[in-house]
Amino acid sequence: MKKLLLLTILFLFTIGHIKAQDVYFGPKVGINLSHFIFTGDDVDVLKEMHKMKLSSHFGGFAEVVFSDYLSVQPELLFSIKGARFRDDADDDFKSAYVLKYISLPIVAKYYVTKEVSIEAGPQVAYLLSAKNIETSDVMTSNIGSEAASVDIKDRMQNFDFGVTAGVGYLTKAGFYISARYNFGILNAKTSEEDVDAVFHNGTAQLSFGFSFQ
Repeated sequence: MKKLLLLTILFLFTIGHIKAQDVYFGPKVGINLSHFIFTGDDVDVLKEMHKMKLSSHFGGFAEVVFSDYLSVQPELLFSIKGARFRDDADDDFKSAYVLKYISLPIVAKYYVTKEVSIEAGPQVAYLLSAKNIETSDVMTSNIGSEAASVDIKDRMQNFDFGVTAGVGYLTKAGFYISARYNFGILNAKTSEEDVDAVFHNGTAQLSFGFSFQ
């Protein structure tokens, strides 16, 4: 973790010594397609039950332009991640991890054309809340068809650190679209009873925004 933070600080220090030409601001919003990447010994059942989860993100960005080809774009986003779980032996069982984060990605953008850019950089996120929303005969026996929501924030890491990479397209009018994949390097969970498994956040993002130039 310390090495990752050191690399991020070094990245920001290097960028900070390059003279900026312009700074553009704007909002962005989009969809997340999130899942977990499991490592460890007890992951076979988790992989079988695991499904992608559709959610959203929104926030703002500032693009710091250094040249016609290079810029750096820090962002502040509210982002919902997590995953769904299904049991083939129990059609009534449905479970979803809903993780709400405040994310700070800092991406370097290299423009291969005036409109198209390649984007990559580090990302740190703080966990605001974590819920396990589950429906099954056992969980709903006393509450009818409503889902049971369990707070699992104490079982999740407060911070997640990872990397993000993708491509972007910026029109002359200022409309912006990007597609990225985020990978969480750290274990998203603090512990899992009776299960030797590491949970890494993985999220594909499609974003739309507008740059005020």
